Amino acid sequence: MWDVSTGKTDATLIGHTDTVWAVAFSPEGRALATGSDDKTARLWDATLPQPSEAIKKICRAVNRDLTPQERTAYLSDQSVSPVCPTR
Repeated sequence: MWDVSTGKTDATLIGHTDTVWAVAFSPEGRALATGSDDKTARLWDATLPQPSEAIKKICRAVNRDLTPQERTAYLSDQSVSPVCPTR
């Protein structure tokens, strides 16, 4: 997903294993339905978490701080160090 006003990517949804041919937002914009050649339909939560919550979720998933390459790819503010909160 991207911000149409800036063209910047807001989120990448990973799950289909083949070409996605159908995409539709719910009327209120909080859900996204997709259909693919992989013979699946998926329903996504289209509300984006606050950046701090997204970072915490990533840190919990990988159980470490972000690498310099990950910081460059995912964070606009490179000055925060360490990114992942300590437990």
